[in-house]
Amino acid sequence: TARAALRKPQLEALLPRLHTYISLSGPHLGMLYTSNMLVELGVWGLRKWKNAQCLTELSLKDAKQPTDTFLYTLSKGDMLARFTNVLLVSSAEDRYVPHHSARLQLCPEAMHDPRFGTAFVSMVHNILSPLQCSNLVHVDVSFLPLISTKLVHQLDQAIGRKAHIDFLEQQAFLQMFVQMYLSYLV
Repeated sequence: TARAALRKPQLEALLPRLHTYISLSGPHLGMLYTSNMLVELGVWGLRKWKNAQCLTELSLKDAKQPTDTFLYTLSKGDMLARFTNVLLVSSAEDRYVPHHSARLQLCPEAMHDPRFGTAFVSMVHNILSPLQCSNLVHVDVSFLPLISTKLVHQLDQAIGRKAHIDFLEQQAFLQMFVQMYLSYLV
């Protein structure tokens, strides 16, 4: 993640020059409390068969205690606070990354989860607290549904992959985003 990369000594000289951080549906809080069983199954399978470390980290299963995980440790850093502007762009239609994770917000499931709930709430607090002097902007995006007879397109839309990919594939969205938020970029 960008927050992890900014902790590297090679990038230290750039820290005073940071201006705007834009996250396009990034899983800042991991993949907990997703509403997409197909994505959960896929993540589980890739973790087991391919030993995908990043998916293990996004599932907060890289340590016995949630407070010892990579994402929890990363949440205690203040890298986002180094930016003047923090734009969190998300879509409720994106079912690959939980909406609350992309928006850095609490969700009701965390309040009732005895295993990960306390760590999840702490992560939200850890990341947002240092942002008191930053301009935090939540941008909600709704993509038009794709009308297609192709089964693959219908499946992408049904499992929420389409909206996740549209952030980068939809040229019209990217042009509109740059025009609307240009003041944050200069």
